[in-house]
Amino acid sequence: MRWMKVAVHTGAECEEAVTQILLAAGAQGVVLEGDGSRRAVIAYLPEHSPVSAVDIEQQVLGLQRYGLEPGPARVSVEWVQDEDWAESWKRHYQPLAIGRRLLVKPAWVLVPPSERIVIELDPGMAFGTGYHPTTALCLEALEELVRAGETVVDVGTGSGILAIAAARLGAGSVVAVDIDPQAVQVARENCRRNGVHERVWVAAGSTAAARALLAEHQAHLVVANILADVIADMAGDLYALLRPRGVLVASGIIDDACPLVRRSLERAGFSIRDERARSEWRCLIAERTA
Repeated sequence: MRWMKVAVHTGAECEEAVTQILLAAGAQGVVLEGDGSRRAVIAYLPEHSPVSAVDIEQQVLGLQRYGLEPGPARVSVEWVQDEDWAESWKRHYQPLAIGRRLLVKPAWVLVPPSERIVIELDPGMAFGTGYHPTTALCLEALEELVRAGETVVDVGTGSGILAIAAARLGAGSVVAVDIDPQAVQVARENCRRNGVHERVWVAAGSTAAARALLAEHQAHLVVANILADVIADMAGDLYALLRPRGVLVASGIIDDACPLVRRSLERAGFSIRDERARSEWRCLIAERTA
């Protein structure tokens, strides 16, 4: 069987949106390549995929309607055989040490025993494996902020990596939500793979679903690694998920969008405690003030 290797050349601001376009087109995962202003989101689609390169290019260009700048929005296609596709994934998915205590690895890679906390993920989900700067920023923040027995909410869980990390770092219970049903399924599988499925509840939906799972309780910590404008829009809902003095870790924020997110969080009642950067991405750590 042949696979269509699709490379979308775009700007950093649109990486996550392009990833979702490719996943919706039938890709089982993506690879992110390049740095600075030159980025490529690469995916593999089945040979007889009903979605063409032209379709994908039009969807990427359509991101302008949502205030995103897709950059060159150029789509290139290459045909590869099964074995080439498999080897390509293996080259890109290698164990990755993050922070002082975490190690993220694909399920099929064996690693020698170490003192690090190992998070094992399905290698088919590239976005949410720790390779993207925003995921790494969130993992490092969780490593510092998670306290034993506390409640954590992960909004936009994707592969489940942040929810799993919170549980492995000692959280007593974790609520993870995502609006993508496929992501919910993948996150549940990854939770079982890591032995945290009894402490992590994964559900389809957004902040309303998280509130329902929390019932009468509020979280000590909320993490949201999603699009900047979505964080800005749901700032009040994120605030409501937290107990007083609770902490929000927000990322998925490109440089230019950071002022908007900061203003939205402050209007909702948050106090910004810290702003961290990696490449052109930002992570905000904010506290509910009352």
